Amino acid sequence: MRFQELRYMLQAARENVRGHWTFHLVTSAAVAFSLLLIAVFLLILNNLQAIAERWGRELQITVYLEEAMPEGDRVGLEETIRRWQEVESVSYVSPSQALEGLKAAFGESAHILEDLRENPLPGSLEVRLKKSFRSLEAIEEVASRCRALKGAAEVDYGGAWIGRFFSLLYVMRWVGITLGFLLLFGTVVVISSTLTMGFYARKDEIEILRLVGATETFVRVPFFLEALLQGTGGAAAAVALCWGLYAAFRLRLGAAWTNFAGWSQPVFLDPASIVSILLLGMALGVLGSILTFARFSRSSG
Repeated sequence: MRFQELRYMLQAARENVRGHWTFHLVTSAAVAFSLLLIAVFLLILNNLQAIAERWGRELQITVYLEEAMPEGDRVGLEETIRRWQEVESVSYVSPSQALEGLKAAFGESAHILEDLRENPLPGSLEVRLKKSFRSLEAIEEVASRCRALKGAAEVDYGGAWIGRFFSLLYVMRWVGITLGFLLLFGTVVVISSTLTMGFYARKDEIEILRLVGATETFVRVPFFLEALLQGTGGAAAAVALCWGLYAAFRLRLGAAWTNFAGWSQPVFLDPASIVSILLLGMALGVLGSILTFARFSRSSG
């Protein structure tokens, strides 16, 4: 491709954007809106996933032991559980240790426990699973096997709230995928419609170029560049707006987030996610231009 041809293509793309800047602005805004929704959804999902991973590290199965269980039986039960492939560690908590932990949890109200004549809490085993087995299915499986062991009076792992939280993550992933496809499809249609208007506005010029021997590449590249500009600009705007929303959230609701999630602040999109959004914007522009070329070729034929 000669320099003069490239300069013409860039100039044609610039002139078309300048001549129909309102259409291009609306298209870029549509791209930005669609990708902003996807970015915000991804931001929420990433932070919920981070919460799940943090809680997963702290998750444990508590096996409450039968009262007056012989020491030898307790050690044997502990060793049995420790040999399971899913188990990372098993710790014994004596009744006195459990009571001290309860007093610490009560804080200033711990004095209400001082009147107890005897310790009502049983001994227990705290079972932690390996990272690769910290799923709801694995936790339920290990808990079920613990219940079947002789000497286990009760098994608890917070199954109800864990199940609800993992179900929420599952539903959000599928909602995000479905919403994302719908938004992306609509955005491609908008980009294609804008480019089609540009095609018809320059139809006479394009026909003349073809008559004098211009290749299809020479004709189409300016429109391809326009679509690429719309997609990339919209994606960059989406990332910038997402950052603004994230910063506002941290400023106004950072303390509430800390109380809920257990760490200082929510996290923003990682570099890989940001690059993916920018590439997605470029891909939308490319798909929109391809759709436009196909539509224009059919109408010309």
